[in-house]
Amino acid sequence: MQISDAIAELGEMVGIKSLCTNEHGVVHLTIDRIGDLFVDERSAGTEDHSVFVYLLRVYEFFSANLYERAMLLCDYRNNYSFIVNPVLRKDQALGFAIKFKAEEFNIQGLQQAIELLKDIQDKLENGAGG
Repeated sequence: MQISDAIAELGEMVGIKSLCTNEHGVVHLTIDRIGDLFVDERSAGTEDHSVFVYLLRVYEFFSANLYERAMLLCDYRNNYSFIVNPVLRKDQALGFAIKFKAEEFNIQGLQQAIELLKDIQDKLENGAGG
């Protein structure tokens, strides 16, 4: 399955018939109760061709405790089906990201990644990870 096919299928699932990447290879959706979802294709045509899926939420009060919990939620001992990394955008959005090799990216993996990222964000908001 091509990356564009998986993105189009995601669009159909959320009711957008012609969802596609912008000129920078990025899809950005703001979804109520989930956050800002990005699907970001990088390094097309190279050996490092990959797709990042990340979910950001805005937190009004940043603290060392919040950062620590985010890091703990990414620990390999959590045995997630993907490697998850924390993401900080400016001083307001904290999130989590999963990287796919382009040839391994498909709609099933995208759905699993979104669900996992949502669950981790929910845990962070509910005070887990510490």
